[in-house]
Amino acid sequence: MTRQHHRRQRSEGVEERHALARACQFCRSRKIKCDNKRPSCGSCVSQGQQCAYIFRTPRERPTLATISSLRADKTRLEKIIQSLKDASPDERDKIFKTIIITGDADCNVGTSPAEAQPPPQPPPNGSVQQGQFIDDSLDYESDADLDVGPFFSVDETGKIDSFGPSSALQGSIHRPSTSEPALEQIHNNLFAHAALQRQREYELYQLPDIDGVPTPLAIHLLDIHWSRQHHTLLLTYRPVITRDLLDGGPYCSSFLLQAIFACSSRFSQRVEVRDDPDDPATAGGRFFRRCDELLGTGMLLTAANVNTTVGLLLLGSTFNALGQTSKGWLYTGYGLRMIYELGFHIDCKVTSENAMRVEIRRRIFWGAFICDKLQSLYLGRPAAIQLRDSHVSRQFMDMYEEKEISMPYIDPTVPSSHSFIPQPAPTYSISTFQHFCLLSKIMIMIINKLYVVGATAAAARASLQTIEDALDSWITRLPKELQYRPESDSVTSNVINLHCIYHSLIILLYRPLISDGHLRLLAPPQSSWKRCTEAALEITHLLLRYQYTYTLRSAPYLLGYALYVALHDFDLDAILHMFPGDGDGMADDDMVAAGNLHYDDILYGFMDM
Repeated sequence: MTRQHHRRQRSEGVEERHALARACQFCRSRKIKCDNKRPSCGSCVSQGQQCAYIFRTPRERPTLATISSLRADKTRLEKIIQSLKDASPDERDKIFKTIIITGDADCNVGTSPAEAQPPPQPPPNGSVQQGQFIDDSLDYESDADLDVGPFFSVDETGKIDSFGPSSALQGSIHRPSTSEPALEQIHNNLFAHAALQRQREYELYQLPDIDGVPTPLAIHLLDIHWSRQHHTLLLTYRPVITRDLLDGGPYCSSFLLQAIFACSSRFSQRVEVRDDPDDPATAGGRFFRRCDELLGTGMLLTAANVNTTVGLLLLGSTFNALGQTSKGWLYTGYGLRMIYELGFHIDCKVTSENAMRVEIRRRIFWGAFICDKLQSLYLGRPAAIQLRDSHVSRQFMDMYEEKEISMPYIDPTVPSSHSFIPQPAPTYSISTFQHFCLLSKIMIMIINKLYVVGATAAAARASLQTIEDALDSWITRLPKELQYRPESDSVTSNVINLHCIYHSLIILLYRPLISDGHLRLLAPPQSSWKRCTEAALEITHLLLRYQYTYTLRSAPYLLGYALYVALHDFDLDAILHMFPGDGDGMADDDMVAAGNLHYDDILYGFMDM
């Protein structure tokens, strides 16, 4: 073969692979150097051994795609094993039923009965019928298995944006190789930083004012925020807000502070926050006006910013609670659009350099995800962030607030008629938020299957069992510390919020199929009536507990929505008489009377707000 022909073959990518024998068998077994002489090497001649060469074709090295596929298979198998270990016998049967083995031995499975669903069957003609949705499964690959690189872009100035592969503005981004960080060290660093910034909060008292607000009043409003609204959505990351408020930095702005002041004013009894000292409805007026002014003069809606995003989401929820639903819907919508503009819907690998930034991104994304679902239910409108966009880890690295003691905020300057003080208990802020994230993923399933234009009774009935299993699995897998125990003296407000939303979803799941629901079945199962009744009574007990422990002045609007769900189109007395007590847990007339009396008490409590 000529040299030119050999080069031609190599250039065409068809170069022959030569079999190699680098050492004879004797030298290979003794692990000594072989001089490769033929017919016998020097070692075999000196040792009087028969020299034999075995020619082997070089083994092909696995490609990166093969390695990635094997890693994904390993992750899936680990999930299967872990879910089987944690599951009850009945749940194991459900898990086994969801495992699908294809012809090439590829295995697909949901990580739990809540997340495991049969694969969607395509319509006969390949079309998607109205009311049906794709990619709304709870199951998805772990963030470690997802390649998010193609969804980030860098421009000529070095600025990173979230332009995906189909975008005309997409530019390649160089991703330097980094070693896997020590996650425990990252946890410890963030915990230490949070503790240090908490100790620094006393420095706020030394400031002459905080963004133009007298320091005592500003700290009062911040205390209200940290004790209630903060723990529901975790949109505001306390350590960096404190740090940047004191030192200056990117995570605290005038707009964000004014938004916090405005939202907290709803729950303050101080006359200083009111435009009219005699009218509580005017509380926070000057802060709301200041927010509107900053949005206009600062042109904050023309460019996405972390502080603007969080401020808009906080204000959107508050406007909904105040009955200004159009403004609340639009503000929340702006905030959700900024989530995508900032790329928060795409998770990042954690390194020691970016750990705090990733923590902030994850908290804001999931807080926005929950806020979006609550508003969608509250207003009966489509959700903006779908399940297919929720590929962001729910593993938060700063656990400082998890075991922080939860106590109702008491204003030392205002006499209180509320004498009950609950037993101190851990807030469990992070774990409650994580399970709220999971519950919000079930919310979007209920919205998409039962509460959209084009939803049908047949399609809803087909999805009923899957969603029912997801809710049942969610409540059974709830950690002991997050379970509601009526006899306990230390139930935190965020745990009550969590359970109220869970029972509301039970009613929302069954209500369209019964009574005068928009998807009413001719013969709804009796269990549907029963579960709605039980859920409504559970909401009653939870709201009474909240009223007794915290008063309804501090109740978030999601509790008001839970009460609405329990009462709206739901004649408890008629239902219980239609299905009287049968020894199977159905309530009797005494329960009806008690339930109606409790609803009256709760309604009066909300009217006093």
